[in-house]
Amino acid sequence: MGLNVIGVSHRTAPVELREKLSFTLPDLERLLRQESGGNTLPEVTVLSTCNRTELYVASEKECESWCLEFLSRGAGAAGLNPYLYKKQERDAVLHLFNVSSGLDSLVLGEAEILKQVKDAYGLSQKLGLTGKLLNVLFQRALYVGKLVRTETRISQGAISVGSVAVSLAEKIFGNLSESAVLLFGAGKMAGVAAQYLLSKKVKNLFVANRTVATAESLAAKFHAQALSLESGIAHLKNVDVVITSLASTDPLITKSLIQNVMLKRANRSLFLIDIAVPRNVDPTVHEVDNVYLYNIDDLDHIVRENLSRRTQEIQKASQIVENKADEFFEWYRSLSSGEEKSLKHNTVGTAGTEP
Repeated sequence: MGLNVIGVSHRTAPVELREKLSFTLPDLERLLRQESGGNTLPEVTVLSTCNRTELYVASEKECESWCLEFLSRGAGAAGLNPYLYKKQERDAVLHLFNVSSGLDSLVLGEAEILKQVKDAYGLSQKLGLTGKLLNVLFQRALYVGKLVRTETRISQGAISVGSVAVSLAEKIFGNLSESAVLLFGAGKMAGVAAQYLLSKKVKNLFVANRTVATAESLAAKFHAQALSLESGIAHLKNVDVVITSLASTDPLITKSLIQNVMLKRANRSLFLIDIAVPRNVDPTVHEVDNVYLYNIDDLDHIVRENLSRRTQEIQKASQIVENKADEFFEWYRSLSSGEEKSLKHNTVGTAGTEP
């Protein structure tokens, strides 16, 4: 039985490609059901987030061509090969453990990825696409992800895309206490952004969402004003910073819209931070005078600052991941010998070794 991972991430592919390969869980369920109709699929789990889409496959047969076809058919994306990475056996195990630990995230140590790994694995289980190997692998990955966060301080500091977006707004705009900020979206990333904005004592905070009741629920927690999407668009002429995180296949904010907005603002500067994948803001918006657009890939320089401050914690976390990958791979190799070894979720010390 061979273990493989093939995919793209923020490390290998630009946001323009990643957004084409971004699948919701319902999307994945539909695609995988289509693939399995009348066909025998390998053990497979598909992990898709705003920063990565990866297929983890356990199969005795060649599976790379199937993975490429799945990605291409699902997203209609051509020319994937230059952006793909392919890992096998222990390298595949190590990669997943790094992912679940937040060591391979755009924002080091971010917490959202652990739930995303759990949800991806849960969907594969539901569809009957996991066997013993992937079941143990993903259960182990979830354990390692929790262990790293318990045994190290890897998650301290700015640990989500939403919080980093606020840091970027502060770097661009200075003191946010005199600024009006508009959030499009009321999901988890918007909630994290709202929490950080509140700590910066922004002058006015607005939350716009398709479902106004959801916007009202988030706004009530952060002393913000809830708006419909239409009202949010109308408020563009009044705010200083806009952060978008809506789930949408088409841009909400277009170049022509912003051109009209800027006329009403008398060309007063407008900062747009688009943390959605697919993107909520048409990239040509940056061509409009006095409009400054940043997307999720532009958060990289803030991420590098966080990395430089946490070198020691990265080393601790990496050692734990390496040790646990070795343990898993030893168990994996024992399967073929007929003398299966045991794997236990033991507590480790900060050095990543058994006490």
